[in-house]
Amino acid sequence: MNRLPVTIDTIVSHPETLPHADQVDRVYIEWFEINKRRLTRNTLAGNTILMELEQGQEWHHGDELYHNDELQAIVTVKPTLAIRFNPSDLVQLADFGYFVGNRHLPIFQVDQLQSLHLPYDGRLYEQIAAKYGASVQLEEAVLLSENRIRQQLKNSRKHEN
Repeated sequence: MNRLPVTIDTIVSHPETLPHADQVDRVYIEWFEINKRRLTRNTLAGNTILMELEQGQEWHHGDELYHNDELQAIVTVKPTLAIRFNPSDLVQLADFGYFVGNRHLPIFQVDQLQSLHLPYDGRLYEQIAAKYGASVQLEEAVLLSENRIRQQLKNSRKHEN
């Protein structure tokens, strides 16, 4: 029997508190899907949901998804393989930014700019591991849009105006 997906009619981003978060169903998305306007996904419990965003919006880790005022699931961004760069100084950080800049990969801030994350790219990893040595590691990380440096620059410019 084919069931139609439950259409999400309300999205609450960044809720203050979520009672019983461990008891709420989850829907997982990849870090690169946060800007997709329409997604149909299965939750952990096996329910199919249809999620739609307004123009210019994006999905956030922790978004609450409601249908008819009933909480259906929480959005969870999946961890992914990422390149972690730990610069030894600002000169090395600037050199790294210049080196990876033309690849148009998003760069994510970690630990108040003590480290950076990039989504894994095999060729890039080989090149920067050869160039920067021990400053580069591979690790599983959750790449959140609020940690994307480009997004942080946009937000800081909004607050300046």
